[in-house]
Amino acid sequence: MSSQELTEAAALLNNILASAETIRTLSNATATGQQSHDASGSDTVDSRLTTLFPSRGRSGLPQPSAGPVRTSVPRYQAQQSFGTWTSGKRRRRACAQHHDHFNKDVILLPNPSWGIVCRQGTKVWLHKRGHILSAFEFQKVWDHETVIQRIRDGFGERIPEDVSLQFLMACGNKLVCPKLQKGQELNGILIHKVYKTKALYVKPSRMLLDDSEDDTHLSSNSTHSTSKMNTRASICINSDDGESPGTSSNNEERGNWNPGTSLPDGGALAGSDGIPGTSGPGTSSTKGISGPDEVCLARHNGTHSVDEDSYSSYLTLVATISEDSSEDEGLQQAIVASMESHNVENVPVKKILLELASKINVNQRCRFNINRSAVWEGAIRGFKRLSYEPNLMMSIKFSDDMGKNEEGVDLGGPRREFLRLLMESIATSPMFEGKENSKNFALDSTALREDWYYIAGRAMAISLVHGGPPPNFLSPVVFSLLVDISANPVLEDIADADLLEKVKKVSESTTIEDLEMSKAPLLDYLANAGCLRPLRSIRDRDLLVQDIVMFQVIHRVQGPFQRFREGLKTLGVLDKIQKNPDSFRPLFCHEPSTLTADQVDDLFTIRLSPEGSNKRVAEEVVITFWRDYLQDTEEEEGPSKLQKILAFATGASVVPPIGFSPSPSLEFIHKGDDDFSSTPLFPMANTCVNCIRLPLHVSYHVFKEKFDFALGNTYGFGRA
Repeated sequence: MSSQELTEAAALLNNILASAETIRTLSNATATGQQSHDASGSDTVDSRLTTLFPSRGRSGLPQPSAGPVRTSVPRYQAQQSFGTWTSGKRRRRACAQHHDHFNKDVILLPNPSWGIVCRQGTKVWLHKRGHILSAFEFQKVWDHETVIQRIRDGFGERIPEDVSLQFLMACGNKLVCPKLQKGQELNGILIHKVYKTKALYVKPSRMLLDDSEDDTHLSSNSTHSTSKMNTRASICINSDDGESPGTSSNNEERGNWNPGTSLPDGGALAGSDGIPGTSGPGTSSTKGISGPDEVCLARHNGTHSVDEDSYSSYLTLVATISEDSSEDEGLQQAIVASMESHNVENVPVKKILLELASKINVNQRCRFNINRSAVWEGAIRGFKRLSYEPNLMMSIKFSDDMGKNEEGVDLGGPRREFLRLLMESIATSPMFEGKENSKNFALDSTALREDWYYIAGRAMAISLVHGGPPPNFLSPVVFSLLVDISANPVLEDIADADLLEKVKKVSESTTIEDLEMSKAPLLDYLANAGCLRPLRSIRDRDLLVQDIVMFQVIHRVQGPFQRFREGLKTLGVLDKIQKNPDSFRPLFCHEPSTLTADQVDDLFTIRLSPEGSNKRVAEEVVITFWRDYLQDTEEEEGPSKLQKILAFATGASVVPPIGFSPSPSLEFIHKGDDDFSSTPLFPMANTCVNCIRLPLHVSYHVFKEKFDFALGNTYGFGRA
């Protein structure tokens, strides 16, 4: 560029800068161009977001306007915080609770050929026969053998010893054996993982229920239910009036089925508007039968459209879901039925025993000759006598140690005392061991050989029905076994002190080395108990202790227990116990005595002389002495002394479950009564009629002293 051109350009620039109007025009033009560029950029971003997220355009959010664009923050700026708008606090995930036990329904199949899932009718049938354990409690620490044994214990006599068991699970409508890795067994933790909410099916090695009619009926119902899925998959429903393309009137293809015909499972097929996706383009069908919903059978020509395959898959899925729901519903009904059977209204035990006692023949008697120093021996002789029958009235004749017969004719009192002494003798016999009021069975060779366990069970049944006291010294473990409930003995139930000490050392081990050392003294015992196995970790400790306790308290004495059960069946007592466990539990398991002075006073009916007579005045004075004596006895010595007073008057230390007959009464001894030349000093009792007679003392101190002497020195019946 020449110097002249530079001079002209400089002059032009000076003119422009000198003109204010020119500068304003240039500034406006620059601003307009920048706004146009920003708007086009914003529209480009918005259109791109709309393309990527179509739902964004329908979200109802305000759209960009054609007006001036804000230069602050774009409206599509991403959210900085991803927390909830309604709460500034972050929610914490609930901590999962882990339990060492779980509950599951266990279903015992009737025969080994059963291979289908049990539905409602089948489960009701099995439940009535005791083949369903509802909400059976499993421990995760159980091994495979323990699981099998606990299930055997749960079903009791329904699973014979020679029958082996196999675990199955529901898969659709069939029962299959769970496939585990090599070396794995279905222990407690695996059952919890594999079965989840499904029921545990137990298949026996041989037939347990021989009811061909019911089995055939139930099996056919289940078979129809199995074929229901295939039947539905081959049926299509057309909701259009008229014919579909490619229809055919071939009766052989259509069959003789009509919309009014019930399906094999007893239900009618739903209409087209009851099942979605029943019609559509490309659906192949035959001509339907006239009606609001036209039904046709699918052609089986070897070609299937995509819609047919999809619909068939849909029906299969719906059927599977329906079967699972049906299974859950059936289990729920079984659980409800089980709960109803266990939650029936408790029948008063007195009513039950009176019903059993009504079958006793009071016109015939069986005689027992008893010496108080050898009650058990006398009872054995009486029960084994050929003429003995449990439903005949018992006649008890006591003799003192010198062999002299007592002056007692059994009208009820001697029988009650004999049964009371018999229950006390059984409780202290070598047939039972453990705590005083919570005894388990002991293994005694003499008792097994002489069949004493059977006699003990029979004696308890007779005592309950014939008006004697209850045998309330058994442990809860024994009672649970009697009523076919799973028993859970604890370490303290082991009565052998030496064994208990050794097992405690095992339970207190903290390392695998300590566990092996504490196990060493028990090797012979563990071998005999079937509990000898390698211990791989400290976690095996609790299971080993539990196996030892189960063997010592339950499995070791199965022979005595079964004979005891047989004896308890006398007069139908065991059957009533199993049907009414809650009513009978207080009679077999010890509960603290609640006998009070007021209760003893209320038991006795006071027989007073005519009002206004001199005798009545003296009797009313002694009544206060009697009630004061009961109250002082309760405060000073408690229920034990009150039980002695009750036994003095009735022969029974507790109120029999069947009640007293006749009701206890209170009378008074006046001068001249019973050939008394002077006023008697001591009270008298006639346990045959449950009557106590009080002397007429004028001093409470003398009354109390003479009554205490009578309780401590009375032997047998008659006078103190």
